Amino acid sequence: MEVKVKEMKDNNELTLEVELIKKDIYDIKSNHLTHIEKDLRDVKREVFKFKYIAWTAIVIFVLVTDKFTEIIKLM
Repeated sequence: MEVKVKEMKDNNELTLEVELIKKDIYDIKSNHLTHIEKDLRDVKREVFKFKYIAWTAIVIFVLVTDKFTEIIKLM
């Protein structure tokens, strides 16, 4: 049975990897999060518009149906 042993990385390699990870985290925090936040704001605005357009269409549809006009005539 063969046992595979991973090579231990030396301290310099680990330090370099940690620094690269820190840099990546900083890039994501400083750049990408602002873009994501802006995109989410735009999506929220579009959903808000769509919601009111949909409700308006439903109300108009209900108002022009025959059943609704009959109910109004009975009042």
